[in-house]
Amino acid sequence: MIDRQKLAMSAVLYVVRFCYNVCSGYIRGMRNPLTLLTLSACFAFPAFARAQATPTPPEMDTVSRVFTKVEVESEFPGGIQAWIKFLNSHLVYPKEAIRKKIEGRVMLQFIVDKDGTITNVLALSGDPLLQQAALDALAQSPKWTPAKQDGKPVKSYKKQPITFHL
Repeated sequence: MIDRQKLAMSAVLYVVRFCYNVCSGYIRGMRNPLTLLTLSACFAFPAFARAQATPTPPEMDTVSRVFTKVEVESEFPGGIQAWIKFLNSHLVYPKEAIRKKIEGRVMLQFIVDKDGTITNVLALSGDPLLQQAALDALAQSPKWTPAKQDGKPVKSYKKQPITFHL
């Protein structure tokens, strides 16, 4: 591990020295396409080398990874019909939104954990009054059926639209 860090550090120092020489040549007026290409590579390489020098432990990667695409999507227990029934009984249309005749769609994004718990809930779009009503309804939701990847439950992002009609 130490040898890998020393190697990465020496590579970064070499690139920094090289970039310094290229930059000083660029500043003195040596402006050609090769210099510009080299200059742009100099700014990209140190970040790449730093990322390579500090690998994440594999056990940490599997614990914290949140999937965006999975083999089997997470879903509300009982499926779509149960989700609609849940919304009909728990979604409260805000009185101010009714008075102002506000309708529309709220897009919610959240994470369904391996055990079905909902976390990191965000309202991505929609009127703020409707967003709050949708967030309140989702907060009352039971645990969902988690997504599956390779036959195992995994954390996954879920986007769920909720439409408000008067």
